[in-house]
Amino acid sequence: MCYYTAAMADQPAADHLPDEQLTAEDTVNRTSQAVLEFGRGWMMADTTVARSAELGLDGPLGFWANGRAGVLGDVDADLAAAAIGFMAPDLVRRHWETPCDLTHHDRTDAYAEAAAAWGRTVLAQMDEADVVRLGDLANRIADSAQASTGMLFAGWRALDQPSDPAGRATVALNVVREMRGGAHLSAAYGTGLGPHACIMSTDDPIRGGASWAETFGWASPHPQPDAERRAEAERVTTQICAPAYEALDQAERRDWVRLVTAARAAMD
Repeated sequence: MCYYTAAMADQPAADHLPDEQLTAEDTVNRTSQAVLEFGRGWMMADTTVARSAELGLDGPLGFWANGRAGVLGDVDADLAAAAIGFMAPDLVRRHWETPCDLTHHDRTDAYAEAAAAWGRTVLAQMDEADVVRLGDLANRIADSAQASTGMLFAGWRALDQPSDPAGRATVALNVVREMRGGAHLSAAYGTGLGPHACIMSTDDPIRGGASWAETFGWASPHPQPDAERRAEAERVTTQICAPAYEALDQAERRDWVRLVTAARAAMD
């Protein structure tokens, strides 16, 4: 899970956007970090961890693996590992085969419910009209992307979303997050890194390097970091995602930047 690094930190604030037109790539780059951090917020929330414990899914990473890949159904763990990509296959299998009363697809439903419940609290700070708009734009972006961008993206896009604005927006933002995640997995392989080396080359001190690689099941010896290829993987990831943002006009792109930024700020 090495995608969305802090590479976008120098982008202008949403309320100080420049006068020039936003390209699709601009729009991706100015929001990807916030989308990651918003998703990370509910994935690591105490309420989500507690729900994981209720289901017997071995903490946040057990719920993360089952909840994300459960859209594939009750398939072999190798298929789940192929779709997840950034977690080592042996660890995916351990989590995937953890006994649970729920089917794998139902584990995804439980994960989406945990996301929606968290989002209802966090997004209560925003105007409801803005939350509705955020969900609408997220779904516009997702609906405009190719399903082949990622298996988990396609699966999450097909889920029924909550009917309330905050729950719907939170799940829709996760669909966009999965879109970039699938794109980043392709980019990691396309630039010659692969998942293990991509994690080792990530400049995030929390979610990169040997400690994080081992948390995700990758054993030493670890590949040497490659900052140049890592930067290229980010560029390619954005390039893959950008066509979906062509569905938004200039006003919608500016709204997307503003609203995603506001959703991220509501967590603080």
